[in-house]
Amino acid sequence: MTNNLLKTIESKKYFTKNETIVLALSGGVDSMVLFDILSKSSKNLKIIVAHVNHKKRKESDYEYTSIHKLCQEMQVVFEGYEINEELSGNFHNEARKKRYNFFKSIASKHNSKKIVLAHHYDDQVETVFMRIIRGSSFSGYQGVLETRKDGFIEFVRPLIDTKKDDIYQYASSNKLIYFEDDSNKSDIYTRNRFRNSILPLLREENPQVDDKILQLSEYVSSAENILNTLTKSFIEQFSFHNMIDLKAFNTQEFIIKVKIIKYIVNKATNNNLEISNLQYKKIIKMCQNEKANSTYDLGNDFVLYKEYEYFYVDKVTLNPVINIEVNNYGEYFIDDNKSILITEKKIEQKSSNWIELCYNELVFPLKIRTRQNGDRIQLKSGSKKIKDLLIDKKIPLSKRDNIIIIEQNNEVVGIPSLRKVKHVDNCIKKIFIYEVN
Repeated sequence: MTNNLLKTIESKKYFTKNETIVLALSGGVDSMVLFDILSKSSKNLKIIVAHVNHKKRKESDYEYTSIHKLCQEMQVVFEGYEINEELSGNFHNEARKKRYNFFKSIASKHNSKKIVLAHHYDDQVETVFMRIIRGSSFSGYQGVLETRKDGFIEFVRPLIDTKKDDIYQYASSNKLIYFEDDSNKSDIYTRNRFRNSILPLLREENPQVDDKILQLSEYVSSAENILNTLTKSFIEQFSFHNMIDLKAFNTQEFIIKVKIIKYIVNKATNNNLEISNLQYKKIIKMCQNEKANSTYDLGNDFVLYKEYEYFYVDKVTLNPVINIEVNNYGEYFIDDNKSILITEKKIEQKSSNWIELCYNELVFPLKIRTRQNGDRIQLKSGSKKIKDLLIDKKIPLSKRDNIIIIEQNNEVVGIPSLRKVKHVDNCIKKIFIYEVN
């Protein structure tokens, strides 16, 4: 058994010669067996042991001390973390976040790019089956991945194909010391109920049920690879500055649409926002309706905007109200990226957003401002709502409140970005107004 497991892990080529790795060591039989195997690896690995004391059992402190002592005896670096505060919400979820953040911090501290975890075959069966019963995203039915990238860090699970019985046999053959967590026998926790009660009943019906569950996982994993390839191809063809071509999107199958939405949400939120199946359906329905402009609130101050031919995700920002009084020629800054330049002479190629404003009386004072409800402008063809002009020009809803208006005596006289000016008969003098970005 020792040689078999060693050979299997060596053949997978998870690690390079003399590589520094972080091993998540709980002290249970799984991680202690993995510790022993990695210590015997021909790769001469530098192992950093990372242990978390959850402070939930009376044995926790003893286990922490024992693992620390073992590392000292083996001349292995030990990094410990004690969770002393009460965790709000779901303890297991919160504790998992704490553990993984700790592991990543230790990897960073020791310049390691690999975190090694002791998940095994039986864990995988339980995970996939629980997700089938409780629901999951399609990719979730793969279970935990053998290797997974998270930025510069790679999580590795060398025992993922090893059954629990084989792990116990290895521990017995090699006379390994490990700690049993009695809470694993309690049906208070959902996973324990699946492990201790539900799965044993299913095995009575079909002794091969574990293999069948993982067969589904393999099929999903294969399909997931195909879907990811198709999604990547779509993004390369129909994504422009993180905006998705709406017409092309609406021709895709549901699962590809979900993948595309997930991609743009993850990119905009840095993978910090989960979208439910119901939300995916609502977004897809919104993308299919005939409204030119729509929004969907994703939560956490992020919104999905549908605007004419495209949709995209962005953080909600409050558009500042601009109100600048102008009493002379010159440049007036709206923000770090935009200004309004007012001159007596035309400047060639200064900006594509400019107007030639006629006047027969004193030109100043003018006002530079953002639009207001009910704004209108007197054109040669008659008075027109600025809102209608924006719609005609297909200005996205999210950009309309940033449109700069030039006002004189409480009347709109120009809109540089739309090249629109108030109609004046018998124009005597002209000034030139440029919107510079």
